[in-house]
Amino acid sequence: MKLKINKQITYKTFVTLLLIGILTISQFAVFSQNAKVVGYLPTYRFDYNTSISYCKVTHLNICFANPDSDGNLQIDNFTEIMDSARAQNPNIVICISVGGGGLDETKKQIWSDLIDKPANRPAFISKIIDFVESNNLDGVDVDLEWSAITSGYTGFIISLSDSLHTAGKIMTSALPGTYRYSEVTDAVLQANDFINLMAYDETGPWNPNKPGQHSSYDFAVRSINFWKNRGVPGDKLTLGVPFYGYNFGGNNVTEFRYASVVNIDTKYADLDQMKTAYYNGRPTIRKKVELASQKVSGIMIWELAQDRFDEYSLLTTIHDKYAALGFTTTGLCKTPTNTLLIDAPQIVIYPNPATSVVYIENINPQADFIKIYNLTGKEIQTPQNIYDNKTELNISGLNSGIYIIRITGDSFSESKKLIINNGN
Repeated sequence: MKLKINKQITYKTFVTLLLIGILTISQFAVFSQNAKVVGYLPTYRFDYNTSISYCKVTHLNICFANPDSDGNLQIDNFTEIMDSARAQNPNIVICISVGGGGLDETKKQIWSDLIDKPANRPAFISKIIDFVESNNLDGVDVDLEWSAITSGYTGFIISLSDSLHTAGKIMTSALPGTYRYSEVTDAVLQANDFINLMAYDETGPWNPNKPGQHSSYDFAVRSINFWKNRGVPGDKLTLGVPFYGYNFGGNNVTEFRYASVVNIDTKYADLDQMKTAYYNGRPTIRKKVELASQKVSGIMIWELAQDRFDEYSLLTTIHDKYAALGFTTTGLCKTPTNTLLIDAPQIVIYPNPATSVVYIENINPQADFIKIYNLTGKEIQTPQNIYDNKTELNISGLNSGIYIIRITGDSFSESKKLIINNGN
């Protein structure tokens, strides 16, 4: 017996499925065309400032600031870092990172006093916001770990996030690859604009009898799956990669910079092991970038100054691999395909700050796409009107804050920072 098919229903079904498929592909394309590259720079590496290619970094986390007993954040002067970063990359998102994995007991106690007592939190959070605004920062990254995750952590993160978002700033956190603290509730996960997965340190000095790779590709896969299985979407995750390794030779396990093994012999740039020393070389980093391009919103680096600043650079490896995969990170720095910023036109955006409408002028050659993104990299849909040499964006429905406008043409791609202040 043959099944009779209603051709009209079949055609409608086909068209419906086709439209769903096109929509799905288009949504995936929007996600896949952009990627974050988040780099940490600690105070004890500030001397490397002039060597770092900030044009390859979308988000810079300056670390670590910690409060005194009165709640005032303390950190070495970082004005030169911000000046260098923004001179190379005007659209770089710069956050202050607080906490850190190496807090001594005195600092842990101060944190506990400030966040575990609900009465102390509002004043402390207010001081953090003042610090961010007075230093012209874009947000806060929280890196409290292990015993520093105390009873007040949940309430602190949620309240800090609310205050930062009200001020038009972003909130991120660094969390372990395959471990969830009990205080990291669903509300905490939602409060963060995105989460930096520390997919490294699976072994190390604390485990001298377990020599081997501390940040394997398999550990990266397990880290991503761990958090996705707990309800965190890929667009809220970045995959952490190490620019350092551990040497299990001798009496003590010691940490070393990626650059130090390449300095011995450049062949080690393409390996993951030198005798008893384990790290990530360029092939593994490329493989992790490809994984990140498929599963999460970007790559996070601990830390930028451990790199080698030449053709063996891991940061350049990340930048070039994303470009080869067809992803845009900063839209800056030359790439192997030489498609970015070639004969880029002079583009003017006004008013800036803006309230309800913003204009983009002098696009010559003609732009193919004009898109607006929030600081987490999510595209925001806005009505557009196009004139002879001007595009009008209606931004009246957007919340106050910092956004990125990306203008892409046949032979150029350029990003501009936009500040919206409309009272929303």
